[in-house]
Amino acid sequence: MKISEIHNRLNRRCIVAISQTNGIFSVLARSEKTTPVYIFNDKDVLYLRLFFLKDNVSNSAISPILSRKDLIENRSYYTITEKIKSKEQIEIIKKLIESPSVALNNTYLLKNEIFIDFRFHNEKLNEINDILAEFMGNFKEFRIVSMTNSLSLRKRMDELTVKTPLAVIKYTLRTQDDNSILRYIKATDPDSVAEVQGGILSNKGVKVILYTSKPLDHKGVSVVSLKDNIYEAFVKESVLEEGLKLGNNAGIPRLAFFLTVENGIPCDTTFVPVVEADEYISLMMNSKSSDKRMHPILQFFSSLDDEDVWKWL
Repeated sequence: MKISEIHNRLNRRCIVAISQTNGIFSVLARSEKTTPVYIFNDKDVLYLRLFFLKDNVSNSAISPILSRKDLIENRSYYTITEKIKSKEQIEIIKKLIESPSVALNNTYLLKNEIFIDFRFHNEKLNEINDILAEFMGNFKEFRIVSMTNSLSLRKRMDELTVKTPLAVIKYTLRTQDDNSILRYIKATDPDSVAEVQGGILSNKGVKVILYTSKPLDHKGVSVVSLKDNIYEAFVKESVLEEGLKLGNNAGIPRLAFFLTVENGIPCDTTFVPVVEADEYISLMMNSKSSDKRMHPILQFFSSLDDEDVWKWL
């Protein structure tokens, strides 16, 4: 199936906010600008990567941050990475992003609050409510912003591109087939679409949401919804993990990331800011790996303002 055909199978949307009070966040509390944030889990340690558009660096609330030694400069962004130290916040974020069916839409900072916008399946509503109830009232820095129905992929991307013009990049990738789950899906239901949660890279592997055309039954694959053929798994595959690490280390935000199989070959479709697309393509095309199959073959590259792009997605 096409990526655009998964529509809003994860049919619920929730936005929560967690206020920050220390260090860099007390400085940013004076800013009226929205700061994109990428949350990632590396070996069970949670980090926030903050992206500052160069067009906004004249902002007096941001300029003191740019003197930090760990600042990374990209073509259009400066990035800074902060380790999350609060045990309560670590617990909240990990419980949410690792919960069954949860897929991140967007994360951003406004003043001193981190907003986490995520989707999940209606059959997991009770589990999500249990997590929210655990912290509501007991953790004053945490609040629920909204709970609604989710948007389609196209509407989500259109919503994001209003603030940051996006591009979509698709390339084929020869994986090592060293993961039994990927081999099983490739053989059993090659029409599946896997939505990769790039920020969740833990000792268990990479979290993927599987949208299938038929039921799956394999060790390590959990059921999200039998009715809608949605599953979840943590996948350990060396080429996939290496690609995610390269993107994380380069500080390039990826707004959505999907894997499909076409003619027996895995395809990676990634949404990134237009201004960072060249750097992302260069990074992936010139990546060094002990396995030559790591090198991808570029298939498509287009900005999302091109209406034709949705014909092949």
